[in-house]
Amino acid sequence: MNERRGWITSTGLSAFFVALLLTGCGSDGSSLENKNPGNNDLNVVVAFGDSITQGGECACAPYPARLAGLIGKVVYNTGVGGSTATSNAGRTQSAIDKYHPAYMFILYGINDVIHSANPASVLPALGQMVQICKQNNVVPVLMTYPRPMLGHNLFAGPTISLNRGIRSLAGAEGVRCVDLEREFADGKDPLNPEWRTSDLALLGPDGLHPNDAGTQVIALACADQF
Repeated sequence: MNERRGWITSTGLSAFFVALLLTGCGSDGSSLENKNPGNNDLNVVVAFGDSITQGGECACAPYPARLAGLIGKVVYNTGVGGSTATSNAGRTQSAIDKYHPAYMFILYGINDVIHSANPASVLPALGQMVQICKQNNVVPVLMTYPRPMLGHNLFAGPTISLNRGIRSLAGAEGVRCVDLEREFADGKDPLNPEWRTSDLALLGPDGLHPNDAGTQVIALACADQF
C-alpha cells in the first residue's frame, strides 16, 4: 500500500512497478486471464458498480478511465450512482450483451447496507452477478469497499461485514478479489481493534467516496490483476 501512495505522490517509476506486484485478496500473483472468452473481446473490460465506479462524487477521472490507461484495454464504466446490488444483478447480463467484455470488475453492495440491508442478504445478488459472468464466458473480479469514515462511519461495521462476505464468496467461487479495504487501510480502529481504519488522505469529505488519490489507488489495485 505504501508503494501505491508513493507512486501517487512522487510518480517514481520504481514505486510504480513495485505497486503492480501487489495483489488483491483472491490473487495468486499470476496474470488475470480469460482462456475461453467465447464471443467476448479479450481487450474489453466492464467496470460494474455504484457511484464509486461511476466517479461522479470526485472532480477527477473515475477509476475505469484510469484503469484503461494502465492496462491498454477498453474499460467501459457502467457504474450507476445510488444503485444497489440487490436491484442490479440483472443488469449484469445487459452489460455483457452490450459490450461483450472478457472481464468484469464488480464493486457493489454498500448502498444496500446504507439502506439497512443485512450484509449477508447482499451476497446472493453478488453471487448471481458472478454466475451470470461465468455463464457468458466473462471472468469476474469481485471488490471490497474501503472502510467508510467521517460522516459515513456509522456504516463501518456493516461494510466490514459485507467485505468479509465478499472475500468468502470470492474464495467459494474461485474468482479474484481486489481488497480495497486493505488497500485504503492505515491502521487499527482504537474502539474496535479488529477493524481497520481508512486513510483519510484517500477519501473525499464525506468519508465514503474516494478522492483523486484514492481513485488512483483503485485503478492501480485493479491493474495489478493483469
